[in-house]
Amino acid sequence: MKKPITPWTPMSVQEGEDCCSVSMWDRTYTVDKNVLFTSIVSRGNEILSAPMRLAGLENGEEIVWNEQSPFVMSGDEEQVTLCCSEESSTFIVNTALKIDFDGYCDVDIKIMPRGRTVAEEFGVDKVKPNEYSLDKLWLEIPLKKEYFSLFHYYPAAPIPTFEDESLGFEFSSVCMSRAIPCSMKLPFKPLLWLGNEKQGLCWCADSDENWEPADENNAIEIIDGKDEVLLRFHLIDKTVEAWKPIAGRPKNYTYPPLSFKMAIQATPVKPFTANPYKEKILHIDCFKKIPEEYDDFLAKPVVEGSTEIGYDRIKRLGVTTLLIHEKWNKIQNYWELSKPTEKLARTIVSECHKRGIKVIPYFGYELSTLNPKYSEYATSRSLHPCGAYAGGWYRKPNQRAYHLCFNSVYAKDMAEGIKKLTEEYGFDGVYLDSTLYPIPCVNTDHGCGYKDRNGNIRPTYNITALRSFMKNVYEYFEPLGKMVNPHLSNCCNIPALSFSHLNWDGEHSQTYINANGIDKIPLDYMRTEYSARNFGIAYEYLAYTFDNWSFKDSLSIGLIHGMLSRPNDIGKPLELISPIWKAVDSFPIEAAEWNPYWENGALPEESKIKVSYYESKGETPKYLVFVANPSDSDNQTAKLDFIGKEPHIFSVSKQSEIAATITLNARESDVLLIG
Repeated sequence: MKKPITPWTPMSVQEGEDCCSVSMWDRTYTVDKNVLFTSIVSRGNEILSAPMRLAGLENGEEIVWNEQSPFVMSGDEEQVTLCCSEESSTFIVNTALKIDFDGYCDVDIKIMPRGRTVAEEFGVDKVKPNEYSLDKLWLEIPLKKEYFSLFHYYPAAPIPTFEDESLGFEFSSVCMSRAIPCSMKLPFKPLLWLGNEKQGLCWCADSDENWEPADENNAIEIIDGKDEVLLRFHLIDKTVEAWKPIAGRPKNYTYPPLSFKMAIQATPVKPFTANPYKEKILHIDCFKKIPEEYDDFLAKPVVEGSTEIGYDRIKRLGVTTLLIHEKWNKIQNYWELSKPTEKLARTIVSECHKRGIKVIPYFGYELSTLNPKYSEYATSRSLHPCGAYAGGWYRKPNQRAYHLCFNSVYAKDMAEGIKKLTEEYGFDGVYLDSTLYPIPCVNTDHGCGYKDRNGNIRPTYNITALRSFMKNVYEYFEPLGKMVNPHLSNCCNIPALSFSHLNWDGEHSQTYINANGIDKIPLDYMRTEYSARNFGIAYEYLAYTFDNWSFKDSLSIGLIHGMLSRPNDIGKPLELISPIWKAVDSFPIEAAEWNPYWENGALPEESKIKVSYYESKGETPKYLVFVANPSDSDNQTAKLDFIGKEPHIFSVSKQSEIAATITLNARESDVLLIG
C-alpha cells in the first residue's frame, strides 16, 4: 500500500449512510447528504459556516436538490476518491472528489438533464415533461468570517471591483494580496486564497472552460457579511451555449453533460517546521553579478584587503548552504552539462562539502535556444494569449531562454534530469526560479488552451501540471534529506508549494518600496503572503539593493514577519546577517512560541515601531525579539515593557546590552536576546 511522503500522515476514511468523512494531516473533509463538502475542519476549526452548495435556476424556479448520495469509490493512505450524485426535478449532478494526503482535492462537477428512465423510454411509465432550461448555476462556499480576513489572487490584473469604491485600490505589484476591504467582484482568476495569518482555503482551476458568467468581470464574488464570507463562482448565468436542440431528438438527448473542473485545499498544507531558520543560505550572482566563473571566484579572496578565499569566508560567517545562480550552467535550465561545467560543478561541491556546506544549483522556468534539443522541444514553449512578452533574459554564452509550459514533455524530462544530475554530482537539492508561476498557455500542440463559444482560444493555467512536477521532484529529494527551494514570484501557488521545503520571495514588495517608499507598503499585503504559517512553508526574504534601499533596510520589513533576509552578496550583506544567524541559533526556537506584532499587543497599533518575538516558556522566560521601524520616519521610540521589569536585553546590532526603551531611525531594525 502506498503511504504519503514525509511529513504527512496516512489518510483515513469513515463511511456511513449518505455520509463520507476523509481525514489527513490536521484536516477532515466531510460530505453528508451532498455532492460537495458539508464540513471542512482545519487546525481543529470548522471553517465552513454552511455546506458548500450548487445554487441554480431551472425552468425559471430555484433548484431543489434531493437524493444526495456520496460514497467511497477508492482509497488508500495516500489518496481517496469520493463519488457523489444528486438530482432535481430536471437535472442530475455528479461529482468526483479526489483528495490527496496534503489536503488538495480535485473537484470534478458534471451537470446534465435528468433524461428518461428505461420505463419511460419504452412507454411503461408516462414521460415527465421538462423544459430543460438551466438559467443559473453558482458554486457557493460559505466561510466563517473569524478565519477569513485576507485574500490573495493570481494573476494580478485585472483588479477587482469593490462594493465600496472608497475602500478599493489601484493596480500595483502588491495589489493581489490584502485584507478583504468589502464585498468584491473579480473576473476569472485561476487561483484564489482566502484566510488569515494562521490558516485558510485555496481554490484553483486550470481554466474557465464551460463557464458562462453574464459579466466577465463578475465571474467570482467575495461577499463580505457580518459573520460570513461567501465565496461565489458564477459557473452559468445565462442560456448554455453548448445546449442546442437537434431537430427530431428529445431535448434531454441533445444536451451533453457540462463539466467544471477545479480544486480546493485547506491550509496550512503541512506542519510548519520547528525551526524556520535552520538553513543559512548564501545565494550568489543573483542581482549582484559575478564576472567570472563561480569556482574561480570562490577560490580567491573576495573582499578587498583580505587574504581569505571565498570558500573559507562563507564557512566562517555561518553559511550552511551555497546556492549558485543560473550562470553555473552554460545552457540555461538544462540538466546535461558541458565538459567545463562538469568540472565547475564537481569543484564547487567538493570544496563546499569539505567545509560542511551544502550546494544547490539553479533551475527555472525557461527553455534555452542554446539547448541542443531546442527545436525538438519547441512546441513546449508557452505562447502568451495576447502575444506579449514570453522570452527570458539574454545572457552569456549568447542565448535567449523562453518561458516553457509545464504541461509539456520538457517538464517531465526536466524532473528526471534534475534527479540524475543531483545523483551524479552530489548536489544537496534544487532551486526552482519562478517555476511555480502558472504562465497562461494557448499552445494546443501539447493540450493547452480551449475554444470558447465564439471560437476564440482562451488560455490554460497549468496549476495541475506544476503540482505534478513539484510532487515528482519532492518525492525524490525528501527521503534523501535534500532541499526543494522555489521562488514564488508573487503567486502563492499553494497546490505546488506543498512540495517544497523553503520558499524565497520578496522582489515585488521591494520594487514597490523602491518606487513608492516603505511608508506605502501595505502591511496586510505582507501578512497575507509572508506569514508563512498560514500556508505551512517557511519563507526567506529576497533582498534587492537599489539607490534608496539596501539589504540592511530589507530587515526592517522582513524580520517582523518572521523572515530572515537571504544574502545574495558575499560582501556586506553576508557580514550583516551572520551575527543574526548566530543569535537565532543560540535561542531554543523549537521550544518557543511565535508572537507576531499583529496579535501580541506589545506596542500600540499606531506605533511606527513593530515588535514580533519568540517566547521560550519556563521558570524564567526567554525572548528572541525582532524589532523594526518599517517606515521613513526617524527617531521613533518604543518601550519594551511586555518582558517585565529590569530585563537584560542584548542587542545583536550593537553587540552589547541596551535599555528597554529603544530608538530606531527610518528602516532600522534589531534582533534582541532577552533573559
